[in-house]
Formats: sequence, C-alpha cells, structure tokens
Amino acid sequence: MNYPSLVWHLKRTELFADLELAELERVAATTPCRDYHPGEVIYRMDDPADALYFVRSGLVKISKLFPSGKEAILGVVGQHDTFGELLLEPEERRPTQAEAIEPTSLIVLPRHELQSLLTERPDLAMKLVRLMAARLFEARAWTAAVSAYSAPERVASLLYRLAREFGRPHPQGVELALKLSQEDLARMVGATRETVSHSLGKLKQAGAITRARTPIVVKMDVLGAMLAEPE
Repeated sequence: MNYPSLVWHLKRTELFADLELAELERVAATTPCRDYHPGEVIYRMDDPADALYFVRSGLVKISKLFPSGKEAILGVVGQHDTFGELLLEPEERRPTQAEAIEPTSLIVLPRHELQSLLTERPDLAMKLVRLMAARLFEARAWTAAVSAYSAPERVASLLYRLAREFGRPHPQGVELALKLSQEDLARMVGATRETVSHSLGKLKQAGAITRARTPIVVKMDVLGAMLAEPE
C-alpha cells in the first residue's frame, strides 16, 4: 500500500479533511491497512479501545451483544466513515462489536498517534468531539423512533436512512446495495424476522418498495412522505 493512496483516503474523511499534505503523509506513515473477510470480527465488546478506524472500502456493522445471545445492530458504516472513536482513557474498553459485512479494508490509527495529533491540533479534538456528539444524537433519535413508530414505520425509516447513505440509482427507484438479510434488518429495528418480512410486504403494497428482496429497491419520495421527512 503506497502512501499517496492512504493520503487520498484520509483526506476524504471528515476528521482529516482540513489537514495539510505533510500532516496527512505523517498520519499515513503510521496507519497500517488491514483487510477483513465478510463476517470477520474487527473488535469485540470489552476489547481495549486502542485504535481509530477509517473505512477504505467495504462495509462494517456496529452491534451490541447481550447475555441472552441477542444482537442489536446499532449502525452500518461505509467508505470514508470513521468508527471506534471512544479513545479518551487508556483503560477504556469497547462498548460495541464491529464486524465486516463484506470484504473490507480499514486504515487503522493507533491511540497514541491519535493523541499526539489531538495535542498538536486542538481543532482536530473539537472535530472528534463533534463527530462523537453527532453519533450520540443519531443514536438517541433512532431510539426515539424505535419507541414511537410501528414496525412497518421503523423498517421504512431504516430503509430511508440506509438508502440515503448507501443507495445507488435504479430504474425503479434507489437500490439499497447492502448485503443485509431480513434477520439483520430485524436486529436494527428491534423486531423479529417475520415482522420485518410482513412490514416489507406492506411497504411494497404501499408503493414504497418496488423490490422487497435483496438488493431492495425503494421509492424515496414515498418513504419520505410516509415518515413526514423531506426527500
């Protein structure tokens, strides 16, 4: 992996978008790339929070596992997204698990390198705080939606969010090209797979979905109208 490639990717992350070339080259020199197969765990709950991750390519799901064996998927991150931000204390442990959904390449910034950067560039520290605050706001907004919406509305809201971030144009709408099963969707909306299947059927009848099987194809205007959100 040559440094210009890493610099190009780092420049496109929200955290490092304002860094100069020399600073990016320094970061690139200390950030190895790691590749993961679909289903491979990047870190587990309670692992040391020893690195910040940038998605060079692929998709990663962030989830929380419970003693009962159940899994709640908290989100999906894709190219140029950042995750693993909680790096404030040396003894900090991961509160979530990260797992590759598809073949994934990550840029890994060790904790000590990040802390050196934050010391030298207080503006980066503020960007990191804003990034963490935005993630917290999104998590709370989604928690509110899960408690307030019916199951079909939760599925519609999830598809709308995912399509806005990961969708690509399709003759019948927007194709959600994520390798997420109905079981994965169920873990993201707090429902059973059967409930998600029924909800997808209802959304298709309503014209919000033109294809209910993976890859799902949605109509953004119909979904937005159902959720009273702008397209």
